[in-house]
Amino acid sequence: MAAGPGPLIAGQYRLAEELGRGGFGVVWRARDERLRRDVAAKELFLPTYLGRDQGDERHLRSLREARSAARIVHPGAVTVYDVVEHDGCPWIIMELIDGRALNAVVREHGPLSPRRAAQVGLSILGALRAAHAAGVVHRDVKPGNVLLGETRVVLTDFGIATIEGDPAVTHSGFVMGAPAYTSPERARGESAVPASDLWSLGATLFYAVEGHRPYSGANANATFHAILNGEPPVPTHGGLLTPVITGLMRKDVTERLTAAQATVMLQQIIDHPAAEHHDPGITQPAPYPVVEPPRPRVPVSVGRAVVTLAAPVVAAAIGASALLWPNGSGDADAARSARHLNAAAFGTRPSATLQQATDKVNAVAFSPDGRLLAAAGEDSTVRLFDVPGRAQTTVLRGHGYAVFALAFSPDGRTLASAGYDGTVILWDVTRARRQVTLSPGKGVIGSVAFSPDGRLLAGAGTDGVQVWETSTRRPVRTFDDGEGQFVTDFGPRGELVVAGPETLRLWSPESRRTSTLLGHTGTLVRAVAVSPDGASVASAGDNGQVAVWDPRSGERTATLGHDRSIHALAFSPDGRTLADASGPTVTVWNLASRAKAATINGHTGTVSAVAYSPDGRLLATAGHDHTVRLWDVTGP
Repeated sequence: MAAGPGPLIAGQYRLAEELGRGGFGVVWRARDERLRRDVAAKELFLPTYLGRDQGDERHLRSLREARSAARIVHPGAVTVYDVVEHDGCPWIIMELIDGRALNAVVREHGPLSPRRAAQVGLSILGALRAAHAAGVVHRDVKPGNVLLGETRVVLTDFGIATIEGDPAVTHSGFVMGAPAYTSPERARGESAVPASDLWSLGATLFYAVEGHRPYSGANANATFHAILNGEPPVPTHGGLLTPVITGLMRKDVTERLTAAQATVMLQQIIDHPAAEHHDPGITQPAPYPVVEPPRPRVPVSVGRAVVTLAAPVVAAAIGASALLWPNGSGDADAARSARHLNAAAFGTRPSATLQQATDKVNAVAFSPDGRLLAAAGEDSTVRLFDVPGRAQTTVLRGHGYAVFALAFSPDGRTLASAGYDGTVILWDVTRARRQVTLSPGKGVIGSVAFSPDGRLLAGAGTDGVQVWETSTRRPVRTFDDGEGQFVTDFGPRGELVVAGPETLRLWSPESRRTSTLLGHTGTLVRAVAVSPDGASVASAGDNGQVAVWDPRSGERTATLGHDRSIHALAFSPDGRTLADASGPTVTVWNLASRAKAATINGHTGTVSAVAYSPDGRLLATAGHDHTVRLWDVTGP
């Protein structure tokens, strides 16, 4: 397409024609004149009823959230190329998809067959899982945001529907987004969680096979009333897809199908011969085992006993590859290879509840005595392994979704876990049962941290950080300035490091003061760790850098680099080495020489978690190849 006469945005993107508009903005076909390619440029509308200060804050938040959408890499999600500003307005530059919206296709050609709808649903679900793992909740899944191309099904408007906040309530009191595809919890005014997107996916699939919305009303309030008070609709033309739709549209979040469960069921429908036929009469149950919903969560309770907790291993989020770091530190050839212990590869087994294959492992943590290793991941379970015996001993079930973070108490009797469902669960390890469930309302919980004296517990989520007093479960501090923090860790003196997209902040529980400590410019911070003596703080993220800081002076003391995003960090107990996970490789750095001390290449997928044993002899690693592995890092 030749450059048209339209205006030039941010000195690079020439607008050509309007493609569509809605409540959040207008989309243009545009030409990237530097890279000579066609793109879609969306101008974001900010609410006119906001005052100047509120408007400026919302403007900054819109840019942060649009940048968060750029972290999502999946063929079912529209790719975000750039986020720019022009004449004071934010713009999102995206790939231009040659396709038609699902609602337009259904209006013209009629409802989809159950099998075709399952194929569409599987693509959307894949995009949502990638987004949720990156800390992004879509909040506006609907037929109009699903594009059907010749070779791809793409979910659009990632990050755009979050601009109004969550739940995005206007000055008139209405929740932003399409009412008929708004989950019950959001219709009640509660915060959106990943399960809210799954409900909207179920409603979208209902439309795909029925040709009309699952709920109707004369206005938004009437539709919300129907969603909140009526029974979830059962499709009459869903065939084998009916259990998926009804499972996703359950009112109770804890009874709703998980993303992992829905993935298995959709794939089974696609592979089933009966689903080939577009026969409205196919309503019999599928001849394969129906996936059971997760067990209801135990309500939050407050115990009188004091739970003593210890500093955790930082859990990491899942993200895309990043910038090439041009100046490597140390001599790669001089780095020795860590020894993989015999019979030390723990593969997670299929869950009897989820009835699915092995899945990604997101977090690992050693018990204080080093005899137990906890691992958790996408299958929603927490698994305990006997380290000397190299055997699985216990499976803890309570989360309805993926688990991203783990931490043991100092006495080894209590284990904390948190993740996708927005809850933090404290487990009695000895009795293998739940002690208490905390629901901070901070979106996906990406990490948990406990003060060294066990007095405080911090949970970092996509919508901020919550700090509790462990003895009473009483919230004592929140960090929710809209920066979308995802990682946090305590130092040995009780100071809390909070990581935002480009900053690190230090909070002192004693003085109650917070200061901006350090910063990463132009990157998302994905992992932080504090050295055992508190003299160093390490942070890393999408730009491939590991930055080591002196928290007292705020000066960077070392910069270590990779060519991929870094997902996890861990200091050795003696503070002499630092391990990081980048892609399928784990690198152990000698902090004194700033050279590579060991390189671990045993994983076949991205490594998402690392943890040292208390004696420093072993390093546990886990990741997307469904395994947890132990390495001898004591030397040749």
